[in-house]
Amino acid sequence: MDLNDATVRRLLNSTRQLTQELVQAQSQLRTLTVQGTAGGGLVTVTINGKGALEDLVISPVAADPSNAQGLADMVVTAFRDARQNLTDRQEKQLRPVLESIRDELRDPPG
Repeated sequence: MDLNDATVRRLLNSTRQLTQELVQAQSQLRTLTVQGTAGGGLVTVTINGKGALEDLVISPVAADPSNAQGLADMVVTAFRDARQNLTDRQEKQLRPVLESIRDELRDPPG
């Protein structure tokens, strides 16, 4: 590949653009919230884009004191469901940017 000044400028401009797109996508992901459920909706967990717990809703039906372990299992399952939903959304949102980077590396301008 001939790295003349014009090619280098185009590569730098492409890099800047891709960096801006990546920063924007990451910023949008930080403001994201997703939910996970368990027990047919008896437990609902809401987490933010960083994976931190924002809310936990437990149906009174699930709050049976004689089944504390069952409730704990549902909370863990709902949290795992929320984390998987977050991962899916992150991958979906970042995929176009990552594909642009891959394409740029495969076929640089110039």
